[in-house]
Amino acid sequence: MIDILPIRLLTNEDAVLFGSQNVALGKLSRAGLLVASGIVVTPPNLKLKTTLEHFDFGSKEVFEQSLTLVKKEISSIPIPEKLTKEAGNHKHFLVDGHQIKSAKDLWLFLLNNWIEQVKAKLWNKGFYLGITDDLEPQAVIFPDKLEAFGRGYFDPVQDDVVVNTKFGKPQPQSLKKIVDLVFTANKKLFIPHEYEWILEKGGIKLTKVLPYTTPIAPTPTSVIPVQQDVTPVKKRSAVKVFFDVSSGLTIEKDIEGIYIVSEKIFDLNKPRESFENLVFRIVESAMTFPNQPVLVKLADKSEGMGKVRGTLRLLHQQSLLAPLLDALDFARHKKGLVNVHIVIPFVRTAQEFLQIKRELAAKKLMRKNSLKIFLEVAVPENIINLEDYLTGGLDGVVLNLDELSAYLNGFDPLQEDLLFYKNEVEGLVTFLEDAIKLLHKSNIPFIAYGSLALYPKVLEFLVEKGVYGVVVERYEAHSAHDLLYQTEKRVLLKKIQM
Repeated sequence: MIDILPIRLLTNEDAVLFGSQNVALGKLSRAGLLVASGIVVTPPNLKLKTTLEHFDFGSKEVFEQSLTLVKKEISSIPIPEKLTKEAGNHKHFLVDGHQIKSAKDLWLFLLNNWIEQVKAKLWNKGFYLGITDDLEPQAVIFPDKLEAFGRGYFDPVQDDVVVNTKFGKPQPQSLKKIVDLVFTANKKLFIPHEYEWILEKGGIKLTKVLPYTTPIAPTPTSVIPVQQDVTPVKKRSAVKVFFDVSSGLTIEKDIEGIYIVSEKIFDLNKPRESFENLVFRIVESAMTFPNQPVLVKLADKSEGMGKVRGTLRLLHQQSLLAPLLDALDFARHKKGLVNVHIVIPFVRTAQEFLQIKRELAAKKLMRKNSLKIFLEVAVPENIINLEDYLTGGLDGVVLNLDELSAYLNGFDPLQEDLLFYKNEVEGLVTFLEDAIKLLHKSNIPFIAYGSLALYPKVLEFLVEKGVYGVVVERYEAHSAHDLLYQTEKRVLLKKIQM
C-alpha cells in the first residue's frame, strides 16, 4: 500500500520512489551533517487511483461536491500497519512545519496533503489516467523536545544566509550554526538550496531540502475591479437531507431532518458525562428545529463482524439500554419534544425487533402519530424477511448501506486490504430493488445512511427509486443539496429520453 524508508538510508536509487529532495537530505545525513531523525512515506497510489475513478470530475457543477466525497472516502482509509510500526514509539511528529501528536492524526494529515495535491491537478488539467502517479512523498520528522523551527537559504544579493524563524526564538549561537549548516549543505549538494531546520534537544538539525529560486520583483499592473454578483443560488432537491450531528451541533439553517447516532455519544466508561451530553444533543436539536424530525438511533456498540451488538446487546445489557430510554423519556415526556423519533439498530430477526419494541413500550415509547419507529436495515436477513418486519409495525426504514455492502460482499470493513470491495456496488443495487418496491407498496419511506449513500452509482439508484432522505455529515452540508439536485436532474433527463 505504501513504502517507508528512514531518511538516512535514502540513496540515488530511491529518487524515483521517494523524491530527489528527500534523497538529498539522506545524502547530507550520510555526509555527517546534522539531520533530524525521520522517515519518508510514499502515497497509497492504488487506493487513491481506484477511489478517484468512481467519481465524476467532468462537470464543473459537481466538481467540488465530488471532491468532498473523495476526501471523505480517502480519509476513511485505516492507518497502514507499516506506519504504525515506524511511528509507534514516537509521540510527536513534524510534517511541513506542522506539529502532530498522534500516529492517527499523522496519517490523516498525510492523506489530506495528498488530496490537496490531487485537487490542484484536477483544477489545472481535469481528471486523467495517472493523476496519482506523481504525488510527492512526505517526510515525517521525529523531533525531540522541539524548541524552534524555520527555513534558511543563501541570498546572493545580500551575500549572506537568510534565516526565517517560524516558531520559537533561537539564540545567536544557534543562528550561527544554521548559517554554517546552509553553507556546508550547499557545498555537499553543489547547487544552492533552501533548507528547513529545527532546534531540538540535540541542537540545530536539518529536516527538509527545498529547491531555491531567485525571487523576481513583481511587475506593476493596473487592475480594474469588476462588479459581480457572487451570491450563490441555493439548489433545492426533492430528497430530504438529514444532518448527522452526533459529533457536534450544526449551524445550518435549511435543516430538513436531524440524525443522532447515540453510540458516538454515549460511553459506558463515562456514563454520567456522556448521558448528559446525549440528552443535551437530543433536546437542543429538537428545540432548535421544532418542525423537523429528529431521529435518534439507539446505541449499536459493535466489536466487529459476528460479535454481540445492536439490538441483541441492548436486550441483554440494561446498563446500555436504560440510559438511552431515560434520555428519550426526558426529551419526549418531560420536555414535550414530540419531533423526537427512534431508530432501532442492527436487528438480526423480526423477533428481536418485537422484543425491543416491548422494552420501549414499557417506557411509554410506543408507536403513535407523534412517535415514529424506524428500523435500521443492516444485514441481508432484514431485506429477505422484510414482510415480517412490516407486519411487526414500523414507520420507516434506514438503509445502512455500508453494513449491507460488507455482509453482501463478505468483507470486514475494518481490514484495510479488503476495502476495495466497498466500491463493488452492483450486487447491492440489485439486492435492494425488490425490497424498495415492497416499501413503496406499503407506503413506508426509506432513508439512506453511510458513506455509500453519496457514492454516484448508488445515489443515482436511490434517487431513481424514490429515496425519502439521505443522512450526511456536517461537513457535507454545503454540497449535499447541490449534489442531489444534479443527480435528480440526470435521472429526470434519463427518463425523458426513454
